[in-house]
Amino acid sequence: MMQASRSDDAPPAVDAATFKAAMRALAASVTIITSCRDGQLNGMTATAVCSVSTAPPQILAVINRDTTSHGLIAESGAFAVNILAEHQQHLAGRFAQRLDDPFDGVAHERGGTGCPVVADAVAVLECRLRDRHHAGTHTIFVGEVVAVHTRAASPLLYFDGGYRRLAGSGPAAS
Repeated sequence: MMQASRSDDAPPAVDAATFKAAMRALAASVTIITSCRDGQLNGMTATAVCSVSTAPPQILAVINRDTTSHGLIAESGAFAVNILAEHQQHLAGRFAQRLDDPFDGVAHERGGTGCPVVADAVAVLECRLRDRHHAGTHTIFVGEVVAVHTRAASPLLYFDGGYRRLAGSGPAAS
C-alpha cells in the first residue's frame, strides 16, 4: 500500500494546475444542488456528488464554504441533488452564476424537504443532512436520501472542460 505523509506546513506535492488537468479526465453528471431556509431558495451547479451507502441510502455533495448554498445547507439541514437531463445545459450555466433569484423563470416545485425540485431533471434526491466533514476550502455534506424522483431521460455530463452526451456523440447542443 502506498502512503504519503506531509506536515500541514509543507507545500502540496501536486500544484493546482496539474491537479485540475488530471480531474478533466473524470466524467461526471451535472447537478444543481438546491437548498432553502426561511423561504430563501438557492441552487448551484455541481459535479462533486456521489453515492455513499444504500442502507441507509446516503449521498454526498461537496460544497465550497464561500457559497450561499453552503450556509443554507448547514443551517437548514436539508438539500436536494437535481441530476440534469442533457437538454438542461442552459440551467447548468444559469446556476453556475451568482444571481439574486436563480429560480426566476425556472420551472420547479418545492419538495418534501422544502428544497426546490427542478422540473424535467433525470433524477432528484431529497436529503436530510446527516454529517459534514471539512476538506480544504470545501465541506463534504452527507445526506440521507428521504425522497427520490426519476424520469426516463439521458443525463447531462461534464468531461474535459465541456458538456457531453451519454452516447458519446460529442459536445451537447446549447
